[in-house]
Amino acid sequence: MRWIVLVLLFFGMIINFADKSIIGLAAVPIMEEFKLSYAEWGLVGSSYYWLYPVTGIFGAAWADRIGAKKVLGFLMLTWAVLQFGVLAITALPLLVLYRILLGAFEGPFSPVAYSHAHKWFPPKLRGFANSVVVSGATVGAMIVAPLLVALISILGWKAAFACLGAASIVWAMAFQFMTKESPAEVYDKAKKKKQEKLEKINIKEFLRVLGSPSALFTTLAYFSTYFLVVWLAVWLPIYLVEVVNMSPAQMGYGVAVIGIASTFIYIGVSALSDYLFKKNQNWRLSRVYVVASSMVIGALFLASIIVFQHPVWVVIAMCFAKGLTYAILPIGPTIMINELPERGGLMTSILTSSGNIAGIVAPLVTGFIVGLSGADKVFGYNLSILFMAALVLVFSILFSIFVKPDTSKREENEHESRLLQSSN
Repeated sequence: MRWIVLVLLFFGMIINFADKSIIGLAAVPIMEEFKLSYAEWGLVGSSYYWLYPVTGIFGAAWADRIGAKKVLGFLMLTWAVLQFGVLAITALPLLVLYRILLGAFEGPFSPVAYSHAHKWFPPKLRGFANSVVVSGATVGAMIVAPLLVALISILGWKAAFACLGAASIVWAMAFQFMTKESPAEVYDKAKKKKQEKLEKINIKEFLRVLGSPSALFTTLAYFSTYFLVVWLAVWLPIYLVEVVNMSPAQMGYGVAVIGIASTFIYIGVSALSDYLFKKNQNWRLSRVYVVASSMVIGALFLASIIVFQHPVWVVIAMCFAKGLTYAILPIGPTIMINELPERGGLMTSILTSSGNIAGIVAPLVTGFIVGLSGADKVFGYNLSILFMAALVLVFSILFSIFVKPDTSKREENEHESRLLQSSN
């Protein structure tokens, strides 16, 4: 059952990020249809994240209370309604409203999915499990890009969006009929106890945990990487066409290659982290140092495309930049949940929603920089890339210095692991 859950969460994340990224893949026809400037397009990209951080926190807390299965099914059905609603969009205000609502209802999915996977897998496999969930994001945002580009060119951008709505309905039905809320033995024995913990949470203790160096600098590292996540979704397609001079078809395949290669890279980093954790139970070595080192190297690869802008090198460098910096995405939730296990969904939502504040800033900053550069678009894009590389570099170093996960919870996690193994 745990593998069925993981596979469905993987496909759910594909839909989630396909919903996010298709707007970038359809950027050219949308901008032409509504006669949008770069600044207005930055507004469209940013609007998705205006409510995303807030609803992510409340949605994950709601899932902690009533169950992830119900919440995830509800979210998917709302996505379907909104994607079919695209057929009625006729002007920029409606496009912005659609993106705001879509972001609001997609905000809780990632933290709830991470927390749900956390319940089904023991500590020694959680890095891998989360990396599989994260890989769904890469597949949805990049690997399926050629398919989405083909749908846009054949059916038009509105009909392509509606196809994603249909996929959401299929997923919601499959998740409801093919999965359970949690491993039977763990759920039956711990359900009442967990509900009591949720009712008696100590607010001061919760705020203390959020303000701890481990939670704070994990969140900041996630924030810096998510700046790149948003840039890849909103601006990479345009960058490859306008700066690297790829055709739309070449752009689609380039995005897919970056997605495939980077997926193997960050899954490999997560597997290495799990291996080291299983071997020595050292959080600093297996989780913190592995992730921080990967992010530093990824930032250097990202910065390199400013100097070498040959299409082949840009694709290679972006593969490593994305794959290595994304290491924080599967491991970060593991660190946050470790700080307050009984509030896994809420802790993960704090991480993802705080990181997603970058989603509000990134499209606007990039659009502003590119717009200021005037005719010299290459300079504007290069400046935005340099900014992202510096951001990742600084926060990954701070992450390596200050994040020291609470190892006192090791016995609790090991006991939970034995329960999970016995129930599966």
